[in-house]
Amino acid sequence: MTCKKHQTNLEHLTTDTLICLIQLGLHGTSNSKVQIATRVSWPEVLKMASMQGVSAICLDGMQQLTEQPALDKALKLQWIGGVLKQEQAWQQQWRMAQQLAALYAANGIGTYVMKGFSLSRLYPQPAHRPCTDMDCFLLAQDGTCAYGAGNDIAAHNGLKVDCGYYKHSKILLRGLTVENHQYLLPVKGSGKAKRFERELRSWIDDGHNAHIGETELRATSPFFDAVFVLAHAQEHFLTEGIILRHICDWAMVLKAHGSTVNWQEWNKVCQTYGLLSFGYAMSRLAQRICGVDIPFDCPGNDDADHRLLDDTLYRQPGCDRQASDFKVRVALIRNMMRDSWKCRLFSDTNSLLFCTRRVWGYLFDKDLD
Repeated sequence: MTCKKHQTNLEHLTTDTLICLIQLGLHGTSNSKVQIATRVSWPEVLKMASMQGVSAICLDGMQQLTEQPALDKALKLQWIGGVLKQEQAWQQQWRMAQQLAALYAANGIGTYVMKGFSLSRLYPQPAHRPCTDMDCFLLAQDGTCAYGAGNDIAAHNGLKVDCGYYKHSKILLRGLTVENHQYLLPVKGSGKAKRFERELRSWIDDGHNAHIGETELRATSPFFDAVFVLAHAQEHFLTEGIILRHICDWAMVLKAHGSTVNWQEWNKVCQTYGLLSFGYAMSRLAQRICGVDIPFDCPGNDDADHRLLDDTLYRQPGCDRQASDFKVRVALIRNMMRDSWKCRLFSDTNSLLFCTRRVWGYLFDKDLD
């Protein structure tokens, strides 16, 4: 299952234990043939689970075991305490998000939530999918983007709004950072990316978008999720890498929307925009790690799977997101040039062309429509 060439026995036990717990946490059963070994290092399991964004899911999985492992009491309390803190943060974030969506609704604006905040509702325990912020796309009643109006309404109501980045603003709301998107993906420097952006926007609302619970928050369409979640994960993978949480997200999309998405159309879109090889590999890993079914014909590629999983599990951090905007961009370009194999295996471009377009776009591209 695991694939690091020089993997130690401890790493092997840790990763296999993690995968077994993820399957148990998401489904209550595991198709993994791996048994939880008595000699596994539970501090290492918790460390990796936390780094991979799945510690709460793994705790759910542990509770499904017929025989509870002999964890150190302090470690168990640390694990449970971390999950409780995550649950409290998620609940506070949802309360704040509902308030903001109600404010927008009162002004004729629909709040469509995306990425982790939206995907958490697809998990067995929504609060166990960690969310650092809420990404949203605002639509006016005539279907046009309400980015500017959303920022103005937030500022008028005393909220701090930061519009320093062209792709989205940041709205600070008592424990919740809201990223109000003007663009769904980076579009500077690429006509193809701009065409993709227009198509993505057209799929946000398919006319059947339900409100989430008794709130003014709205879900994006299943087809939008099936394309956008993958495109967002690919962007992360090519520039800095992904974690197991991204694979779990994709697994939940496959499970929730497997019978509703037109996968033939999805295949065409992915082929057009260079997502297909990445989508296939993510689907195979979602099946192997999370135990979900793949709702379309998916050709095998062991080498691609091994490279993707190895990078996900063992990649060293290559970008400090707390650094200045310029330093972050330099780090992302350095990552791409170092990991040129990613573009070669999992996109329709090469790293040099990708980086050249990004640099040119950042410096000179002012026409974003």
